[in-house]
Amino acid sequence: VFTSFGTFLHGDPRLLGQTSLWMFPIYGMAALIDPIYEKIKTPRKIGAVMKWDDFYTDSPTVFQKDGIFYMYFIAISKDCSVSGYETHLAKSCDLINWEYIGPVFRRNNEKNWDSKQCAGYAAFINTDFDGNYELQKVNGRYYISYLAGNSDGYEPDPLYMGLAKSEDPINPDGFERLPEPILRPDDSDCRKEENKTLYKSFLFEDTLKVSGYKYVNVYNAKDGNDTERIFLAVSNDGENWERYGDRPIIDLSETDPDNKICGDPQIIRIDDIYVMFFFRYIPDKSAFNTFACSRDLINWNIWRGKPLVQSEYEWENSLAHKTSFVRINGVNYHFYCACRNDLNERFIALATSEE
Repeated sequence: VFTSFGTFLHGDPRLLGQTSLWMFPIYGMAALIDPIYEKIKTPRKIGAVMKWDDFYTDSPTVFQKDGIFYMYFIAISKDCSVSGYETHLAKSCDLINWEYIGPVFRRNNEKNWDSKQCAGYAAFINTDFDGNYELQKVNGRYYISYLAGNSDGYEPDPLYMGLAKSEDPINPDGFERLPEPILRPDDSDCRKEENKTLYKSFLFEDTLKVSGYKYVNVYNAKDGNDTERIFLAVSNDGENWERYGDRPIIDLSETDPDNKICGDPQIIRIDDIYVMFFFRYIPDKSAFNTFACSRDLINWNIWRGKPLVQSEYEWENSLAHKTSFVRINGVNYHFYCACRNDLNERFIALATSEE
């Protein structure tokens, strides 16, 4: 079986013996990726929607509940050496003007595995392209997955993957963290390309069950050479996770050696096509948001055209990366993290499909 990169996918018996399914995207996806770009593009830049003077705001996940839009996002003090990621909540009626509600996860001094870093992302959002992007209950609860660590600083190694649950996802004080990580970089089934740190995770219910599992976790992780790739894990109960396959599903270091990071994936589905938003980082050049398409979550056809979001203006003159995409009433909203180096700014910005 060959991936879209032309490399051999081996080792996991769940992926072998199904050649006709796994090979299909190689031959059937290329003709579809151009029209998908037209469906998801967002050429109109709105600008900053969540920006704090003394903190970097980053990594939004936007969802809808009861007709109101909410955003989990993370923040870190600009003095990163004595700080770490925390998670916050905001709400909006129009996806442009946002009202801050309060903190969801705060750092503490308990010296646990997740005491100093707790960057949360909404889990189990409806992934239908023309759906409602509402949070879905699993086990009668709502969930947040989170990047976790017990050291101060900006993304200090190692980082783990945590999970928390609540009866009310918009009550910032209502989440109960699971006592142990759901995935670690030193797990026995950890792949060699993810043995240093785990980063952002996107958990979703896969109603097509192409992996044979009910729930899928797509996430980026780093190896000893500080190269980041995108991987899969699977679950049937939403809390107990195992890795799927023995290699990354997105690894641009194979074809583009200068590409250092493929990160922060999000999945939506257009009919039977999975669309993965993710960002690429090429040192000394840029970080930008792009996408890939698949019918099986294993083989991906990567868009090589104009980025979905990239640095274009002075207010985002360094980086434009990390996607949270929703489509409401036929309009695409692409939230992302914008960086301006000369003013030491990192904030959440928005691009839309309406020009």
